[in-house]
Amino acid sequence: MATTTVIGEVPPYVSDDEMDASEMEHNGNKKRVKKRQRNWVEKMVFINTEEAEEAMIKEDQRSYHHTNTTAVEKRNFIDVIKSKLVPSRIPTEVKTIIQESFELKLKPKAIIEVLHECGITTPSIHQLNNFLRTIKSTKLDPTSISLGEIEQWCLKSSQSIPESDDAPFFASYQIIYDDDGDINENKFRFFITIKRLLQTASISKKIHADATYKLVWQGFPVLIIGATDLDRHFHLFGMAICSNETTQDFRFIFRALQKGMKKLNLEEIDPDFLIAADADAIRNAFQDVFGEKKMVMCWAHMRRNVVKKIESMVKKSEQEDLVNDVESLQLAQDERIFIKASNLFVKKWSKKEPNFIQYFQNEWLTTHNAWYEGVGHFAPSTNNALEAINNVIKKGKYTS
Repeated sequence: MATTTVIGEVPPYVSDDEMDASEMEHNGNKKRVKKRQRNWVEKMVFINTEEAEEAMIKEDQRSYHHTNTTAVEKRNFIDVIKSKLVPSRIPTEVKTIIQESFELKLKPKAIIEVLHECGITTPSIHQLNNFLRTIKSTKLDPTSISLGEIEQWCLKSSQSIPESDDAPFFASYQIIYDDDGDINENKFRFFITIKRLLQTASISKKIHADATYKLVWQGFPVLIIGATDLDRHFHLFGMAICSNETTQDFRFIFRALQKGMKKLNLEEIDPDFLIAADADAIRNAFQDVFGEKKMVMCWAHMRRNVVKKIESMVKKSEQEDLVNDVESLQLAQDERIFIKASNLFVKKWSKKEPNFIQYFQNEWLTTHNAWYEGVGHFAPSTNNALEAINNVIKKGKYTS
């Protein structure tokens, strides 16, 4: 905090605001004065400037003079500002503690608390952030990677199949420069897996696929593919990273899975179901590669979308009843029951909420209607297991 030392005889102290209010124009009107940013506090009184300067030197403080002239008096002020004395560089022993804290995944504020607890003078937050960036740049991969580097990486890692069942390799990859189908945009696609995961895939019948921005690499979403067993435990087949999320990208992923099987002399996968969200790109690609198969719409995803529409389109008093009816529809055990129940649902709500019913019929009774239990007996009704595995992978705790 800045303080002021007054030299010479000083009348009873008043704040700057009080002084401003007392200043008058010669014609008697109050003079409009720019509001000052600080209210100064009298701390010490000295006989002369030399005595004040000497005291400041002893207290290791900086000072400078200015003269303030008013209609009442003329004053000399010494504005005293404490030296911050922040070291220009972080000491080596402090860097060691910061580096250890970084390894423990502590945030900058937590690192500062650790230094306080150790009785160490903390660097500024700017210094700390700069040092943390230096650590990241040396320990982690570069923040960006070129298309050429991706190609070399894929080429090197796909030349041979590792002997270990748990060593990763590229089952397939594509690098496309200046794609004619998408002007001014290069593309890349690669699928990473291990032997153990493909061995599980060879006996699986229910495929889960999705893209998520919870798990990213170089800003691109990681595309996950896998299966669930009868206990609804998720088993990963591998993961892909593509520069886009089109039908071509998901077609590449499903074909890469088959290529991986061939490389290990395993029987190609022949799934009975696809469990996915309402992404047409995934569903169309699955059909292109595996033919006409049942496709289960993720019930959790469908419900979230419907509830949002109900909250925005339906009267508050009707919302809970409508959600309950949709949940009852989802329990239909076969197509015949679902169709009859859907007709009754539409009949009940078409007069009360015609706009919502129009949306519901177009989106969930015509285009994407495979969200009820009877679509796939013994198949999960949601993609929750896949979505949960994203967080596990992100934390580095996944084991096959």
